[in-house]
Amino acid sequence: MILWTALALLFLLLAGVAWALGQWSFAASKAYVDGLAPDGSVETWDMAFHRRVQGNLRWLAALLAGLGLAVAGGQRLLASSLRPERAGWSGFMADVRSGIRKVNARTSGTHKRVVWALILAGAALRIWQMRQPVIYDEAFTYTYYATRPLSVIISDYSYPNNQVFHTLLVKLSTSLFGAHLWSLRLPALIAGILALPLSYLFARITFNRYIAMIMLALVASCGSLIEYSALGRGYSITWCCMIVSWIIGRHLTKTNNGVSAVLLAVVLAVGMWTVTSTLYIAAATYIWLFLQLILRYGSTLGTRMYRFILSVVLFLVCTVLFYLPVIVVHGLGQLFHHPTMGDNTWEVFSATHHERSLDLWVYFTETSAAWIAFAGLAAITYAAYISSKYRMLIVATALGAIPIVIAQSLVAPPRVWIYTLFVMHLGSAIGLFYLLKLLQDTGLKSFGKRFRTVLTSLLIFVGMGWLGMRGIRDRIDRFPEAALAADHFKNVLVSGDRVFTDFPWEAPLEFHFMAARIPRELLYTKPSPRSALYVMVGPAAGQTPESVLSHHELTLDSVTVPDKVMDWKRLEIFAARLR
Repeated sequence: MILWTALALLFLLLAGVAWALGQWSFAASKAYVDGLAPDGSVETWDMAFHRRVQGNLRWLAALLAGLGLAVAGGQRLLASSLRPERAGWSGFMADVRSGIRKVNARTSGTHKRVVWALILAGAALRIWQMRQPVIYDEAFTYTYYATRPLSVIISDYSYPNNQVFHTLLVKLSTSLFGAHLWSLRLPALIAGILALPLSYLFARITFNRYIAMIMLALVASCGSLIEYSALGRGYSITWCCMIVSWIIGRHLTKTNNGVSAVLLAVVLAVGMWTVTSTLYIAAATYIWLFLQLILRYGSTLGTRMYRFILSVVLFLVCTVLFYLPVIVVHGLGQLFHHPTMGDNTWEVFSATHHERSLDLWVYFTETSAAWIAFAGLAAITYAAYISSKYRMLIVATALGAIPIVIAQSLVAPPRVWIYTLFVMHLGSAIGLFYLLKLLQDTGLKSFGKRFRTVLTSLLIFVGMGWLGMRGIRDRIDRFPEAALAADHFKNVLVSGDRVFTDFPWEAPLEFHFMAARIPRELLYTKPSPRSALYVMVGPAAGQTPESVLSHHELTLDSVTVPDKVMDWKRLEIFAARLR
């Protein structure tokens, strides 16, 4: 009862805050947002934009007030509807402890050592990959979002680089440890490593320990999973949310525990708050659970479906609550089709979806080999044929993505679809398990189950790990010269100097300036007549000193003849002064 009263008061308090913010004048709002921008100006915040935000805030205030009054008036009904049939949290935790004891009791010492060795080896590959130079997206996430106040992070979706929950974790990490490449990537790294034991646990409780070990070897050595576990992006967090939701969802279908329904919704909503493409994962997860319910339960289907529907509704509510600040500022549509993603008309989709699908195939196969990819497809097909559990999961994965892709008229970039590799690797593990069993049955009698599983897993990790690390080498555009430039400027720049740069070098250079504790203002302040000017030129991007100066509203005639002072592989530095 106290919980629902507190929730009602929270809604009413938030309604008051939204109403108060809706009363801000244009001048006060513009001054506030300009003060948060590194260059001191937010051009998109004009009077029309301000009025739209004001209207959204007032609408939000009314909605929150209504929710507060509804919760206050119907708290008894809500409390009874959310009460689980079993012992709630205590029952949930008892099941967790019981499951851990069973897994531990049924696992040999050798098996445990091999599993931990695979997890540690997979973590080592991810940590090694952290040494690679910065990419544009992660640098932009830090410089444009993670350095700004929390109020901006949770509300500004001007660019899809703001993967909100991940950005909050990056802000926490860099605030604690300082601006470093490793601290920028630390949240994604932790999530990428956590995905290893989680994937093993899911395969173990759903199938058996042998399939789980083979799947762990595939996941630990997968090039694409290694790559995005060592980048300052939020995709690895969504993988963890997906696997945790599978484990919780399995508990929900078996026990009908209301706590599982709530946790499932919250975990998937956190994934959505990280990357909106988690919508594919959430849809697939709920479809998978729905298929399990209707195919495996009869007499208790009604009560179980009630918990299922409750979880779906709560997921939608939590997602909306997480994104309310963004919706107020930008509207709902920008979350699922950002203007920077280009045209998503049906004509464009019809003309390009074949190429983008081929891009996905190339992206996955370039970290292994074509024959391995086809062998994997054969294993997945056999796994779907022989296992109804896996068949439901792969069907749900397809149904959770294809209709949404068609509705959006957009095939997302390959990195969005990396989550499907967990499903594919599970199918490959099932197929390999039965292939090894067939080899034993047809002649290799001494090829025992434990020995063959350990040997296969270790061979997979070594072979796929080598192919994966080789395949991801240099396939993402990186900016090592930005670090060299910051190191050069560290002992050169003095107060009043100015550094000019242009896309795509501005974010990587600004990040390394901040990491080297060079004032970022030197990239934004107006130059003075006596100060030195440095022009960063990327010839590969078609840049010249004239084009970079023009980007900053200067001409070659307004400065002395630029003198090249540094020349790296893809970046040049020119020095000049105002005339």
